[in-house]
Amino acid sequence: MGKYKILFIHGAGGTKSKWRAVGGYFKSSQFEVIDLPGHGDNETSIFASIQDYAANIDKAIQEDTIVVGHSMGGLIALELAARSKKVKGVVLAASFYELPVHPKMLEKLENGEYPSSLFYASYNKDISEHLLEEEKQELNQVPIEITYADFNACNQYTEGKRALSSLNIPIYAILGSQDRLLPIGAAESLKNVKSDMKITEIEGSGHYIMLEKPKEFILALTEFVQEVETQTV
Repeated sequence: MGKYKILFIHGAGGTKSKWRAVGGYFKSSQFEVIDLPGHGDNETSIFASIQDYAANIDKAIQEDTIVVGHSMGGLIALELAARSKKVKGVVLAASFYELPVHPKMLEKLENGEYPSSLFYASYNKDISEHLLEEEKQELNQVPIEITYADFNACNQYTEGKRALSSLNIPIYAILGSQDRLLPIGAAESLKNVKSDMKITEIEGSGHYIMLEKPKEFILALTEFVQEVETQTV
């Protein structure tokens, strides 16, 4: 591997730390893990839409890239790929072409509370207590108003299906078999929109597949990267 840069984009209310189990598997010169504006070490102003996030990243891409987006990051990846010829492949990591959010969840976030039901539903039922405690601490890394803005941006984004169907680059979805945040039948729905895309389901994983099942996730990802890099562009 090494032909393309691999760009990792975290999801709503997250930071680049969500990819902490992944970094050791790639050469530092090949992969890039970013904090979205307003998250973690990136102190840029809050962005209000998936389109704005994609436009911001689009300006920074200087080389051919495979974009790996988790959850909201997957929406950004689709939008980015629809805009940039530099994107040579997209990986939807526990993501879909639309991510509506329940009004009650949005209301709690808007009022400054991260819903505990949303937090626990994000992980498989057998998650280790150690990882769960780590993830509880991660919630404090992003101000709640930014987390709310992220979930609201997901809720308002309706262009993902159009973007997915229009792309002529390799698309791969890596999903968790116990993911309770994606729609039931997500894999089939993705195939209905993009019949030639590749889909893998990781057994025993919830929504945070790269943290819950990092070895399985990396194996699936590296195989896809190798396939993309051997294709003639």
